[in-house]
Amino acid sequence: MPDASVVTIAKGEDSRLVEPRRFVIRDPQAFAAVWTAHAGSDIGMPRIDFDAQMVVAVFAGERPTAGYGIAVAATRREPDALVIVVDETSPDPSGVAAQVMSSPYHVAAIARDDGEIRFNTPDPTGHGTIVFKPSKRRTAAPPTVVGSEETTRLTRVPTVLFDRGERSATGLRPEMAATMAYVAGPFSGALLLATEPANRFVRFHAWQAVLALGTLGVAAVCFLLLAFALLIVSPTAFWGMLWLSAITAVTWVVVWTLCVIQAYKGRAWKLPWVGDYAERRAA
Repeated sequence: MPDASVVTIAKGEDSRLVEPRRFVIRDPQAFAAVWTAHAGSDIGMPRIDFDAQMVVAVFAGERPTAGYGIAVAATRREPDALVIVVDETSPDPSGVAAQVMSSPYHVAAIARDDGEIRFNTPDPTGHGTIVFKPSKRRTAAPPTVVGSEETTRLTRVPTVLFDRGERSATGLRPEMAATMAYVAGPFSGALLLATEPANRFVRFHAWQAVLALGTLGVAAVCFLLLAFALLIVSPTAFWGMLWLSAITAVTWVVVWTLCVIQAYKGRAWKLPWVGDYAERRAA
C-alpha cells in the first residue's frame, strides 16, 4: 500500500529533465525553478504550504522506451535523519514496450522536516541530492548538494536541467525549433542540424526529419519514376508502382504529422528503426 504520508503532486513519464536527479525543496522560489525546468513555463505550478510541507522530486532521467517508472514510495525516521525511500521500476524484458523515449518522474509533498534528509539509495549521477534550504524569511537560498564527499554550495539550479527545456542556439524555444525541423521535411532537418550544435532534443528531431522523411520521400519519388518506366512494359506493373508511390506518399504525410505534433508537445517521440540511430547521432 502507498505511504499515506507521501502526497503525489505530479507523476508521469514525460519530464523535460534528462538526467537522473533528486531534490528536497523547502522553498517556493526553489520549487518554481525546479518545476519550470521539469514541466516548462506553460504548466501552472501547484500550490504547496511550505510552512507545513516540503517537496521531494525524483527524476529517473531519459530512458530508451516506455515502461520505466520512479516513485517516492515512503519515508522512515532514523536516529540521525529522515530517510526517503525511492522505488524504480523497469519494463518486463519479455513484454513489448512502446519505442518512445521517456523521462519518468514523481513529485510529492511530505511533512516538513528541517533536519537531515537522505535517500535509501545513493544518487545515480554521483552528484548528490540537492536540498534547497530557505532563509528564516523564506527567500530563495542557494541549494546545498549533500551525499558527496564534500558539501558544495551552488548558486542556482544546475544548468544541465535546462539542456532540453530552455536553451537552443536558434533563438527559438527547443519545442518550436524541433517542430521547425519537420516543416520542410529533410531539408529543414538538415538546416537545423547545421544551426543547432548542442541541444540534443532539437538535434534528435532534426535527425529524424532527415532520416525518416528523407527516406520516405526518396522512396515515393523512386516508385513514381519506376511506374512510368514500366508503363511501356506492363500496365499492371505501372499501376502497382503507382499505388506503391501513393501509399508511400500518404505514409510520409502521416509520419510528418505525428512528428510535428510530438515535437511541438516537447516529446522526444522515437520512430521505429531510425529513432535509435537519430538518438545516437543527437548525442
